[in-house]
Amino acid sequence: MRGVWLTGLAACVCADASAGPWARAPGEAYGRIAVAAEELEGRSAYRYDIFTEYGLTSEWTVVAKAELVEFPDATDFTADGYRASVRRKIWQKRGFLLSAEAGAVYGAAIGGVRGCEEVGGEFRLSAGASGAIEGMDWFGFVDVAGRAHGAGCWRERMEIGFGQEIFDNLFLISQAWLERGSDEARSDKLETALLYRVGDIDFSIAYREEFSGRFDERGIVFAVASRF
Repeated sequence: MRGVWLTGLAACVCADASAGPWARAPGEAYGRIAVAAEELEGRSAYRYDIFTEYGLTSEWTVVAKAELVEFPDATDFTADGYRASVRRKIWQKRGFLLSAEAGAVYGAAIGGVRGCEEVGGEFRLSAGASGAIEGMDWFGFVDVAGRAHGAGCWRERMEIGFGQEIFDNLFLISQAWLERGSDEARSDKLETALLYRVGDIDFSIAYREEFSGRFDERGIVFAVASRF
């Protein structure tokens, strides 16, 4: 059971709620705070994460994330993870965009049952498109990433997302994460969210569920984000 728990935790700690190829304008910042109430293999867990981006130039964006997962009745499984990277916009035409991102990662939760507490590296390639239909905004993206640590620990992940404005400033967003890695790690997740935009602030609530069959996990995610 311990191996199942930690393999599941390894896959889910690294799932990014903010992905895709989009770059921030020079001097523009974005911040997001999320809190999730989850159930993993019948045990309650709480997840906290902070995600931020800052535009250095029209092509370069700095990205950082910190995440903590706590198990109130199983403190041995509590884990944290960190990521710092830079994103480079490499091609853009009309509503289509392609970018690459590279950086450093750290965290026991990244590696699962056999370590990965060492600092590692990550590289990702992202493609996205956006536009409007009858005045309603939409966007979609595909994000592929790979990360490697010491002791032969590695992860590969694909994220697919689509968002559609269904009423003024109200978006329905769907995302899927597909992750594979060393020690037979496997995790597949679906998330559906409602996001409401008030000026530069976004409020969202989402439901996330594991569907790989390797372990049982589901959760509700509350988040607040702002551009400034």
